[in-house]
Amino acid sequence: MTKLTNARVEGFRLLDDIQIAVEAGATVVVGRNNSGKTSLTEVFDRFLGEQAGKFRLEDFAAAVRPKFLSAKALRDGGEAAPDVVLTELPVIALTLTFTYDQTADDLGPLSPFVIDLDPDCVTAIARIEYSPALNTVPMLLDLPELDEGANPTEALFHHLRDAIPKAYSIRGFAIDPTDHTNRRAFDKNTELAALIHTGFVKAQRTLDLGKRGDTDVIGKLLNKLFKTANTLTASVNDQEIAQGLKASVADLEQAMQGDFDERLKALLPALNTFGFPSLNDTELRPQTTIDVESLLTDNTRILYTGADGIHLPEGYNGLGTRNLIYILLQLEALHKAYRGSAMRPATHLVFIEEPEAHLHPQMQEVFIGQLNEAVATLSLKYPGEPAWQVQFIVSTHSSHLANAAHFDAIRYFLNEPTPYAGVRRIKVKDFRRGAETISAEDRRFLQQYMTLTKCDLYFADKAILVEGATERILMPRISKIVDADLPAGSKLGRQYITTIEAGGAHAQVFYPLLEFLELKTLVISDLDAVKLVDSKWRKCPCADGQRTSNSALKTWFNDPQISVQILIAKTAAEKTKRFCRIAYQMSEEGSPHCARSYEDALILANLGDFGIANDSNAAANAWEAAQDFKKSEEAIKFAVREENWNVPRYIREGLVWLSEPPPPPDAPPPIIPEGGPEEPVA
Repeated sequence: MTKLTNARVEGFRLLDDIQIAVEAGATVVVGRNNSGKTSLTEVFDRFLGEQAGKFRLEDFAAAVRPKFLSAKALRDGGEAAPDVVLTELPVIALTLTFTYDQTADDLGPLSPFVIDLDPDCVTAIARIEYSPALNTVPMLLDLPELDEGANPTEALFHHLRDAIPKAYSIRGFAIDPTDHTNRRAFDKNTELAALIHTGFVKAQRTLDLGKRGDTDVIGKLLNKLFKTANTLTASVNDQEIAQGLKASVADLEQAMQGDFDERLKALLPALNTFGFPSLNDTELRPQTTIDVESLLTDNTRILYTGADGIHLPEGYNGLGTRNLIYILLQLEALHKAYRGSAMRPATHLVFIEEPEAHLHPQMQEVFIGQLNEAVATLSLKYPGEPAWQVQFIVSTHSSHLANAAHFDAIRYFLNEPTPYAGVRRIKVKDFRRGAETISAEDRRFLQQYMTLTKCDLYFADKAILVEGATERILMPRISKIVDADLPAGSKLGRQYITTIEAGGAHAQVFYPLLEFLELKTLVISDLDAVKLVDSKWRKCPCADGQRTSNSALKTWFNDPQISVQILIAKTAAEKTKRFCRIAYQMSEEGSPHCARSYEDALILANLGDFGIANDSNAAANAWEAAQDFKKSEEAIKFAVREENWNVPRYIREGLVWLSEPPPPPDAPPPIIPEGGPEEPVA
């Protein structure tokens, strides 16, 4: 059995150089908007799908486009050998790594790609490049004489728009996994096509009833199913259905060519009435033919059965139902094409983009699991044959779907800044390979927690972790108050920030995950001061506290016995670790008092509103008043009803830190054509 286990993309849009491990079943690609998820699908389509070879200048990653300039400089210098200039030119490449069973009697389509001599090696590598040949270098880099004052860089890139499709082409190599210098060229149209087939269920399915929508897209899929059934390699049952359809149409066609055609003839003019001698012996006769494919494409509709005999058109059903039916029919068509291939590919890779469109949350959650069920169901139609050997890559923006997938199947696309102005790149975070710092027990907890709470960490720009419901419920109001003093470009309300209620006992479980995701996060916790009373640690006002009972703070500072006094003395730098910062109670400006929890911190920040004097007993009185709060009710009631109140300082300072963008890396920018990328780099 042959499986695709890894794909490396180089030089394509945001995918400057990324690797993605591919699961045997379904791989789930997640990430924020414009993080390269669609580019992954596109690069496979440009190399292996219907769009094969249709690259253009804007498809080259912004980070590699300056290589055109350096290659031209080498050529214009006259000292570099032609092959050196060729090597300098950028390429777009897709490198696929396969694993196979070395005990198999016949490796089939994989055989041409196994070129190593190591008997223990079970991997094969195929590299596909969009690159120029040596004889096309002059076509790329030799420009006509420029007008006076013309910008050479702009002139080169303007020339490349037309030259690249002519000078570049797709070529492929099998690479020895034990010696990457050992390569063998392969034929893309035969050997590679036999090794791997791709299928695409794109996100834009035009299922809506708008002007551009096609309300009968599901019906048009019948034509694709007919074409697959009408092949010599299709299953016997499918061929019988196709023959039956053609026979029915033939009968209809024969009936129409009788009286129907004679009546049509009467509509034609008699040519001899025009008086031209050469036309006197010419007679026109109509003949009506019916093409099955046209009949299915243009004249067949899907109707939903009505209880009273009135059947509803396709467009009358809900978008979610139609979307799901469309996906299933697409899978059916891809499966039949796979079964109908004269030589079935060793690997069948199917991309499904944003399957969550119009589906309700429960359906989204079960979708990944149901993919395996769909494969098994489709395979049942071929009892004497192996199951459908298909691998899925599913890209999604749905937290419901992503959290329902197994942790190891997640591939997180991280859009990170580069040192170069206007240039971004993508880093792929592989949960199977890269999250070793998260224990198996913590993985189980995070998986269950994120599924139950519909946590959207994978799609947020930033995150806030809070202990309880009070902070979570009030965070939108608190953020709005803090925003009033922030500059327009940093306001929290304009950023996609998710708030997670983690609880004091579990916040630390998220630390490795947040570090792995490189997600800027503010962790809001409580001091939870305790003192030893009768051999038991009891909660108390902060001034009397000896230690903290808060696990999140103990883990953050790696000290299970850390004292309250040391915690209060921590600096902002000590509270910050790379992408994360922890915030807990601190004294208000000009006040010596420190609270223990959010409730008494709220009181200390708004003493006058609670009728407490700002004196030496303020902290103790705030502590006592907070004990009378019914859970979070009073704090929420106060924050909702009151228009003007002070956000506790520890939260305010933390949110100001969170609002700030990360500092740009310090490095000189490369030479990039003015305007940067001209096409969306989704």
